[in-house]
Amino acid sequence: MSLDWATTITTVGGVAATLVGVVAGSLLTSRTNRMHWSRDKQIDACSAIVAESTRIQLALRRAWKHGDSMDWVPWNVALGTIWLVGSPAVVEAAARMDEVFWKYSDQFIQQTASDEQTWGRARDQMEATRLEFINTARLYVDPQHTPLSQAPVARPPLPDAGGGAPAITSDPDGGAGADAA
Repeated sequence: MSLDWATTITTVGGVAATLVGVVAGSLLTSRTNRMHWSRDKQIDACSAIVAESTRIQLALRRAWKHGDSMDWVPWNVALGTIWLVGSPAVVEAAARMDEVFWKYSDQFIQQTASDEQTWGRARDQMEATRLEFINTARLYVDPQHTPLSQAPVARPPLPDAGGGAPAITSDPDGGAGADAA
């Protein structure tokens, strides 16, 4: 009879150990999958912020120079997404970028900005906050990343009012002779 108890206990112990292993493996796999999903969503949200911030900057320029209308919906969607999945530091960096857009939007949308130097100062602040956001996001995604020193789509500084180098022009609107962003 003692052999039957030993066999039963061994069998039950083996089944219990197997079940514990399966449950633990399932929990670890589920946790890992959630972490990967979350990281992927954060990267997607950060990419949307970078893309939309560039679009908004160029749209502000077109609004000022050509009277084009502004579509803020994609920017607000990108902000809402980063608020849902971003870390507090990434959300704060996106909020600072949004503040800069709002700080300058009225004068460019209403076409009351006085000159290219006004645009240059606004552009420099927009690009500085974009760079700050990018570096914050890079650090959050992978702490091994080193900070960048230049934002994407950055332009050279505008010449000073004292007759420096000529303004750089490009064709962001698809029309001839359009001004640089």
